[in-house]
Amino acid sequence: MILSRQNRIVKETVALKDKKARRGRGEYLIEGEKAVAEAVRCGLDISLILGEPSLVQGYAEKGYTVFETSREIADHCADSVTPQGVVAVIKARKKPIEKPRGISVVLDGVKDPGNVGTVIRTCAALGVKDIYLVDCADAYSPKCVRSSMCGIFHVDISEITYGEADALFDSCALYVADMGGENVFEVEKSEDFCLVIGSESHGVSEFFRSRAKKTLAIPMSENMESLNAAISCSIILYHLIKKPI
Repeated sequence: MILSRQNRIVKETVALKDKKARRGRGEYLIEGEKAVAEAVRCGLDISLILGEPSLVQGYAEKGYTVFETSREIADHCADSVTPQGVVAVIKARKKPIEKPRGISVVLDGVKDPGNVGTVIRTCAALGVKDIYLVDCADAYSPKCVRSSMCGIFHVDISEITYGEADALFDSCALYVADMGGENVFEVEKSEDFCLVIGSESHGVSEFFRSRAKKTLAIPMSENMESLNAAISCSIILYHLIKKPI
Protein backbone atom coordinates (compact mmCIF):
# COMPACT_ATOMS: atom_id res chain seq x y z
CA MET A 1 0.00 0.00 0.00
CA ILE A 2 1.50 3.33 -1.07
CA LEU A 3 0.80 6.06 1.48
CA SER A 4 3.41 8.71 0.71
CA ARG A 5 3.50 11.41 -1.95
CA GLN A 6 7.27 10.97 -1.96
CA ASN A 7 7.03 7.42 -3.28
CA ARG A 8 8.84 7.05 -6.63
CA ILE A 9 5.83 5.59 -8.43
CA VAL A 10 3.64 8.44 -7.22
CA LYS A 11 6.16 11.07 -8.31
CA GLU A 12 6.56 9.50 -11.74
CA THR A 13 2.79 9.32 -12.19
CA VAL A 14 2.23 12.92 -11.10
CA ALA A 15 5.02 14.04 -13.46
CA LEU A 16 2.84 13.04 -16.44
CA LYS A 17 0.72 16.12 -15.84
CA ASP A 18 3.65 17.95 -17.43
CA LYS A 19 4.09 17.94 -21.20
CA LYS A 20 7.86 17.51 -21.05
CA ALA A 21 7.53 14.30 -19.04
CA ARG A 22 4.84 12.96 -21.36
CA ARG A 23 6.99 13.59 -24.42
CA GLY A 24 10.13 12.22 -22.84
CA ARG A 25 8.52 8.99 -21.67
CA GLY A 26 5.95 8.49 -24.40
CA GLU A 27 3.22 8.00 -21.81
CA TYR A 28 0.11 9.82 -20.65
CA LEU A 29 -2.27 9.79 -17.72
CA ILE A 30 -5.90 8.69 -17.61
CA GLU A 31 -8.20 8.72 -14.60
CA GLY A 32 -11.51 7.37 -13.45
CA GLU A 33 -13.10 3.92 -13.34
CA LYS A 34 -14.72 4.18 -16.76
CA ALA A 35 -11.58 5.39 -18.54
CA VAL A 36 -9.39 2.67 -17.01
CA ALA A 37 -11.93 -0.03 -17.81
CA GLU A 38 -12.19 1.19 -21.42
CA ALA A 39 -8.40 1.26 -21.79
CA VAL A 40 -8.30 -2.38 -20.67
CA ARG A 41 -11.17 -3.32 -22.99
CA CYS A 42 -9.37 -1.68 -25.94
CA GLY A 43 -6.17 -3.59 -25.21
CA LEU A 44 -4.06 -0.47 -24.76
CA ASP A 45 -0.47 -0.74 -23.55
CA ILE A 46 -0.95 0.06 -19.86
CA SER A 47 2.23 0.72 -17.88
CA LEU A 48 0.50 0.70 -14.48
CA ILE A 49 -2.78 1.17 -12.66
CA LEU A 50 -2.78 2.96 -9.32
CA GLY A 51 -5.63 3.51 -6.89
CA GLU A 52 -7.74 2.37 -3.99
CA PRO A 53 -7.63 -1.39 -3.40
CA SER A 54 -11.31 -1.96 -4.22
CA LEU A 55 -10.83 -0.26 -7.61
CA VAL A 56 -7.62 -1.96 -8.74
CA GLN A 57 -7.65 -5.51 -7.36
CA GLY A 58 -9.52 -6.89 -10.37
CA TYR A 59 -6.81 -5.59 -12.70
CA ALA A 60 -4.06 -7.21 -10.64
CA GLU A 61 -5.84 -10.54 -11.12
CA LYS A 62 -5.74 -9.96 -14.89
CA GLY A 63 -1.96 -9.51 -14.80
CA TYR A 64 -1.64 -5.73 -14.94
CA THR A 65 0.97 -3.89 -12.90
CA VAL A 66 -1.08 -2.49 -10.02
CA PHE A 67 -0.22 -0.29 -7.04
CA GLU A 68 -2.68 0.03 -4.18
CA THR A 69 -2.87 3.44 -2.54
CA SER A 70 -4.95 5.46 -0.17
CA ARG A 71 -7.69 7.63 -1.68
CA GLU A 72 -5.64 10.71 -0.83
CA ILE A 73 -2.66 9.47 -2.85
CA ALA A 74 -4.84 8.39 -5.78
CA ASP A 75 -6.50 11.81 -5.86
CA HIS A 76 -3.08 13.48 -5.68
CA CYS A 77 -2.04 11.62 -8.83
CA ALA A 78 -5.20 12.65 -10.67
CA ASP A 79 -5.67 16.00 -12.38
CA SER A 80 -9.42 16.58 -12.27
CA VAL A 81 -11.32 18.60 -9.68
CA THR A 82 -13.40 15.55 -8.72
CA PRO A 83 -11.08 12.51 -8.99
CA GLN A 84 -12.45 8.99 -8.66
CA GLY A 85 -9.73 7.14 -6.80
CA VAL A 86 -7.99 5.38 -9.69
CA VAL A 87 -5.55 6.41 -12.44
CA ALA A 88 -3.54 4.60 -15.09
CA VAL A 89 -0.43 5.34 -17.12
CA ILE A 90 -0.81 4.55 -20.82
CA LYS A 91 1.89 4.22 -23.47
CA ALA A 92 1.07 6.49 -26.40
CA ARG A 93 0.84 4.64 -29.71
CA LYS A 94 3.78 5.32 -32.01
CA LYS A 95 2.53 5.73 -35.55
CA PRO A 96 4.35 7.07 -38.62
CA ILE A 97 2.81 10.19 -40.15
CA GLU A 98 0.78 9.04 -43.14
CA LYS A 99 -1.78 10.40 -45.57
CA PRO A 100 -5.36 10.25 -44.31
CA ARG A 101 -7.49 7.18 -44.85
CA GLY A 102 -10.81 8.55 -45.99
CA ILE A 103 -12.31 11.52 -44.12
CA SER A 104 -9.96 13.33 -41.74
CA VAL A 105 -9.67 16.47 -39.60
CA VAL A 106 -6.92 19.05 -39.21
CA LEU A 107 -6.82 21.31 -36.17
CA ASP A 108 -4.91 24.45 -37.10
CA GLY A 109 -3.60 26.36 -34.09
CA VAL A 110 -6.32 25.24 -31.66
CA LYS A 111 -4.77 25.97 -28.26
CA ASP A 112 -7.57 25.07 -25.88
CA PRO A 113 -7.18 21.45 -24.68
CA GLY A 114 -10.92 21.17 -24.03
CA ASN A 115 -11.64 21.99 -27.67
CA VAL A 116 -9.01 19.54 -28.92
CA GLY A 117 -10.42 16.81 -26.70
CA THR A 118 -13.99 17.47 -27.80
CA VAL A 119 -12.99 17.27 -31.47
CA ILE A 120 -11.30 13.94 -30.78
CA ARG A 121 -14.49 12.74 -29.11
CA THR A 122 -16.58 13.81 -32.11
CA CYS A 123 -14.24 12.14 -34.58
CA ALA A 124 -14.28 8.89 -32.62
CA ALA A 125 -18.08 8.97 -32.50
CA LEU A 126 -18.34 9.49 -36.27
CA GLY A 127 -15.68 6.97 -37.21
CA VAL A 128 -13.11 9.54 -38.37
CA LYS A 129 -9.77 7.86 -37.71
CA ASP A 130 -7.11 10.42 -38.66
CA ILE A 131 -6.65 13.71 -36.79
CA TYR A 132 -3.75 16.05 -37.58
CA LEU A 133 -2.60 18.77 -35.20
CA VAL A 134 -0.68 21.82 -36.40
CA ASP A 135 0.60 24.06 -33.57
CA CYS A 136 -2.13 22.92 -31.17
CA ALA A 137 -2.59 22.05 -27.51
CA ASP A 138 -1.11 18.69 -26.51
CA ALA A 139 -3.69 16.00 -27.25
CA TYR A 140 -2.32 13.90 -24.37
CA SER A 141 -2.67 16.54 -21.66
CA PRO A 142 -4.95 15.41 -18.82
CA LYS A 143 -7.66 17.96 -19.70
CA CYS A 144 -7.66 16.97 -23.36
CA VAL A 145 -7.77 13.26 -22.53
CA ARG A 146 -10.70 13.82 -20.17
CA SER A 147 -12.54 15.96 -22.74
CA SER A 148 -12.14 13.22 -25.34
CA MET A 149 -14.17 10.86 -23.10
CA CYS A 150 -12.02 7.87 -24.15
CA GLY A 151 -12.20 8.96 -27.79
CA ILE A 152 -8.43 9.28 -27.79
CA PHE A 153 -8.25 5.48 -27.55
CA HIS A 154 -9.98 5.11 -30.92
CA VAL A 155 -8.27 7.63 -33.23
CA ASP A 156 -4.80 8.20 -34.66
CA ILE A 157 -3.30 11.58 -33.82
CA SER A 158 -0.39 13.05 -35.78
CA GLU A 159 1.38 16.29 -34.92
CA ILE A 160 2.57 17.84 -38.17
CA THR A 161 4.16 21.00 -39.54
CA TYR A 162 2.84 23.13 -42.39
CA GLY A 163 5.65 21.74 -44.55
CA GLU A 164 4.52 18.18 -43.91
CA ALA A 165 0.90 19.13 -44.61
CA ASP A 166 1.63 19.94 -48.26
CA ALA A 167 2.58 16.35 -49.08
CA LEU A 168 -0.02 14.76 -46.81
CA PHE A 169 -3.02 16.51 -48.37
CA ASP A 170 -1.86 16.95 -51.97
CA SER A 171 -4.57 14.60 -53.22
CA CYS A 172 -7.23 15.38 -50.61
CA ALA A 173 -10.05 17.94 -50.81
CA LEU A 174 -9.47 20.48 -48.03
CA TYR A 175 -12.63 22.00 -46.55
CA VAL A 176 -11.92 25.05 -44.40
CA ALA A 177 -14.37 26.22 -41.74
CA ASP A 178 -14.81 29.99 -41.79
CA MET A 179 -17.72 32.37 -41.19
CA GLY A 180 -17.12 33.95 -44.59
CA GLY A 181 -17.70 30.67 -46.44
CA GLU A 182 -20.70 29.16 -48.18
CA ASN A 183 -23.58 27.63 -46.29
CA VAL A 184 -22.43 24.13 -45.31
CA PHE A 185 -25.99 22.82 -45.59
CA GLU A 186 -26.10 23.69 -49.29
CA VAL A 187 -22.76 22.31 -50.53
CA GLU A 188 -21.91 19.16 -52.44
CA LYS A 189 -19.15 17.20 -50.77
CA SER A 190 -16.37 14.98 -52.04
CA GLU A 191 -16.40 11.32 -51.08
CA ASP A 192 -13.22 11.91 -49.08
CA PHE A 193 -12.27 15.26 -47.58
CA CYS A 194 -10.25 16.82 -44.80
CA LEU A 195 -12.01 19.37 -42.59
CA VAL A 196 -9.72 22.14 -41.31
CA ILE A 197 -10.73 23.88 -38.07
CA GLY A 198 -8.84 26.95 -36.85
CA SER A 199 -8.61 28.66 -33.50
CA GLU A 200 -11.43 30.89 -32.26
CA SER A 201 -9.11 33.88 -31.99
CA HIS A 202 -7.26 33.63 -35.32
CA GLY A 203 -9.26 31.22 -37.48
CA VAL A 204 -7.67 29.03 -40.12
CA SER A 205 -4.18 30.02 -41.27
CA GLU A 206 -3.48 31.43 -44.72
CA PHE A 207 -1.59 28.23 -45.48
CA PHE A 208 -4.78 26.16 -45.46
CA ARG A 209 -7.03 28.93 -46.78
CA SER A 210 -4.95 29.17 -49.93
CA ARG A 211 -5.22 25.41 -50.50
CA ALA A 212 -8.92 25.00 -49.69
CA LYS A 213 -11.28 23.41 -52.19
CA LYS A 214 -14.26 24.76 -50.24
CA THR A 215 -14.76 27.27 -47.44
CA LEU A 216 -17.74 26.38 -45.30
CA ALA A 217 -19.83 28.35 -42.81
CA ILE A 218 -22.62 27.51 -40.41
CA PRO A 219 -25.52 29.95 -40.87
CA MET A 220 -26.43 31.73 -37.62
CA SER A 221 -28.61 34.54 -36.40
CA GLU A 222 -27.11 38.00 -36.66
CA ASN A 223 -26.88 38.16 -32.87
CA MET A 224 -23.93 35.73 -32.91
CA GLU A 225 -20.75 36.09 -34.92
CA SER A 226 -19.09 32.74 -34.25
CA LEU A 227 -19.29 29.34 -32.58
CA ASN A 228 -16.89 27.44 -30.38
CA ALA A 229 -14.30 25.64 -32.55
CA ALA A 230 -15.23 22.17 -31.30
CA ILE A 231 -18.96 22.79 -31.76
CA SER A 232 -18.37 24.08 -35.29
CA CYS A 233 -16.36 20.97 -36.11
CA SER A 234 -19.08 18.70 -34.73
CA ILE A 235 -21.89 20.36 -36.71
CA ILE A 236 -20.01 20.49 -40.02
CA LEU A 237 -18.50 17.03 -39.73
CA TYR A 238 -21.76 15.37 -38.74
CA HIS A 239 -23.65 17.04 -41.59
CA LEU A 240 -21.07 16.17 -44.24
CA ILE A 241 -20.67 12.57 -43.14
CA LYS A 242 -24.37 11.86 -42.77
CA LYS A 243 -25.45 13.77 -45.90
CA PRO A 244 -25.84 11.57 -49.00
CA ILE A 245 -23.17 12.17 -51.66
